[in-house]
Amino acid sequence: MHIKNEYIRLLFQKVQNQCIGEIYKATGQVFHTEMATITRWHIGGVQDPHLDTFSNDEVREDPSIETKVHSGDTPPSREWTVIVYLNDDYNGGETYFPPTDYYPFGHQVEPEVGSGFLFQGIYHGHGVFKVRRAPRHTMAIWFTADINKAMTERPVDDLEHNEITIKQFLDFEVSDALYNVEDISKDPERWAEYKRISKIS
Repeated sequence: MHIKNEYIRLLFQKVQNQCIGEIYKATGQVFHTEMATITRWHIGGVQDPHLDTFSNDEVREDPSIETKVHSGDTPPSREWTVIVYLNDDYNGGETYFPPTDYYPFGHQVEPEVGSGFLFQGIYHGHGVFKVRRAPRHTMAIWFTADINKAMTERPVDDLEHNEITIKQFLDFEVSDALYNVEDISKDPERWAEYKRISKIS
């Protein structure tokens, strides 16, 4: 949300839309972008296997969120994850999946510039081997079924804001939206009206 360059924002949007379409084809459910980042992994950067359930910002805002999610009191923010490789001129830094029932011998993803992979990060533990030569650059995007947790598409100037703190300053309520998926399925005339208004605007 801090990137102002329209070309880069458009690239993010293309990846997000492609993934949302693929998730819908696989699940029949609409997902929304929860958070999107470009990450520079410095030499020595490493990440132990983990599940994608919530962001570091959510932990800073509410240190008990991990306990709440694991106890079932709070739904996780994320379900799907995509990682896109922006370079491959480094050693190490491979994304890997440790041995599980799904990957009995584990799995390692070999990076290729421009390639990426979409998976349910909430169910599949994954990590990053230590980056050994030259920095690793990736685009990572997380998706949520909860539209209230969707990130803003507006660029944000203040670097002190994150995806949680900015929401109190946005002049938008989900309930104010012109339509939602439930409305469309219940009232086809409303969908026709929405399309008519869209063409006029």
